[in-house]
Amino acid sequence: MEQIRQLKFAAGLAKIMETFHNFTRPPGDIGALLEKNYPYPPWRVLVPTAIVAYLSLVQLLRFRAIRILERKYAAYVEDPYKLNYRQAAEIMRLHQLYDMPFLFYFGTQWALVKSYGMSSGTPLLVRTRQLCDPIRVGRRAEDTALLLLELLVGDIDSERGRRALARLNWIHGLYASHIKEYDYVHTLALFVFEPARWIDRYDWRPLTRLEKIAYFVYWRELARRMGFGDLVPETLEELEEWKEQYEAEHMHYIPENHMVATATVDLFMRTIPAFLRGFVGALFLSFIDEKPVRDALGFPDPSQWATLLTTGFFQLRGFILRHFFLPRIAPIDPVARPGEDGRLYREPRWIAFEPWYVANTWYNRVVLWLMSGGKLAPGGKYEGRGYAPEELGPVEFKDKGIKEVLREAEIMKMYAIEKNEIIGAGCPFAFGR
Repeated sequence: MEQIRQLKFAAGLAKIMETFHNFTRPPGDIGALLEKNYPYPPWRVLVPTAIVAYLSLVQLLRFRAIRILERKYAAYVEDPYKLNYRQAAEIMRLHQLYDMPFLFYFGTQWALVKSYGMSSGTPLLVRTRQLCDPIRVGRRAEDTALLLLELLVGDIDSERGRRALARLNWIHGLYASHIKEYDYVHTLALFVFEPARWIDRYDWRPLTRLEKIAYFVYWRELARRMGFGDLVPETLEELEEWKEQYEAEHMHYIPENHMVATATVDLFMRTIPAFLRGFVGALFLSFIDEKPVRDALGFPDPSQWATLLTTGFFQLRGFILRHFFLPRIAPIDPVARPGEDGRLYREPRWIAFEPWYVANTWYNRVVLWLMSGGKLAPGGKYEGRGYAPEELGPVEFKDKGIKEVLREAEIMKMYAIEKNEIIGAGCPFAFGR
């Protein structure tokens, strides 16, 4: 059906081109004389021909990658739950790194914001001051982004992937008595559903069922390695139903929710000029488009103009990408790269808020200066010495738990995933049941 639709679209464009040519061709003998003396078509024909050819090429190539992927995994289209996590990771790469990376990572950010509406989790964040201290919140956000990149885009079976996951488990283990087990499941559900929700509503194509379930299969594997995999429902539909019930019980306003959410808003606003902050703040509210979430965070309803503006922008963006832009031919590469000293360094264009772990080079200084309007530079308080996965997390724990993290990373390496062994010795729930 898609190919038939594309052929009809191309035929329609060809008809328009023919009409345009007939309209612009001089009448009678003058036209024949021009065609005889000037065998090459004039610009009136070349321009519309090039436009039609380009738009036809866009139509031809836009869905090519997803069609190839679905042919490769045709045996799983009917029942994607049979995928293993390695196959799921390959399927995920298409929408993460090629087709719609912007809204994928945008939705992932809003999954974190929405998690602050859960009254069972924010009191710990306020007590530890990890997300309400202006000095700490930027680094905390960058470390969270790095851990997610290592786990979602990197290879969780690689050395750095295992260390990143072991570090995450170790940090959670410090607060084992304060974090409810099912809060982990709810955060997982937000990460599964929120990027897909943004993509389905606003990007140039929705995610296929194969892609959505592949993403769920991959997160379920992460949950297993973190020690709470047996708490995760078996299907995507069951997880969505569970999420709605859990939010009905635990998503309600408490002051700590608003404190953490406000600190996050302030972090987003940090580089916005003062005269634009009211305007950008109104747009920020319109992104939180679910009233129960806004109420739980203590935010007012957005202005109608802000909602119309953001909705219109995203819809227009999706339409333009769908019909006028060729697909990306190379993947984006947001993962940090190893330096000569063996530590991992971020590219300045991929930072979210602060240039932690960006090498202090002249090139990076220029890029950051341009990106931030002269407000950010590598080095200095941002150190500029890269990172190791086993060091990420709250700054007060930077040099702590290293041996435990490396030990668990080795345990992860030893366990055979095919035997369904529980992985995640450093997680508070891994071997407790």
